[in-house]
Amino acid sequence: MPANQGKSPLALAAEWVSRITTVSLEMVLPGLAGQWLDRRWGTGYLGLVGFAIGLTGGMWHLLRMTGAGSSSAKKYQSKKPPDKPRHDEPAD
Repeated sequence: MPANQGKSPLALAAEWVSRITTVSLEMVLPGLAGQWLDRRWGTGYLGLVGFAIGLTGGMWHLLRMTGAGSSSAKKYQSKKPPDKPRHDEPAD
């Protein structure tokens, strides 16, 4: 049974809104923290570094979530039954 079977469309939409919000915050918050540190310490590069790190991390997480060519995306995909019988079960 797929993981999303039996869920209402509103529940599925809420899951995706949560995921998109998480990725957005992952992209923006490191840059904002870098800008805050730039103002506090008088530097001028930490905001840029923070945005670069946030963009890289957010894109990695987004690609992982959507399964774009990644085997680690299985965490977010529905599980399907195995095609072959297991060794401890008799074959039909």
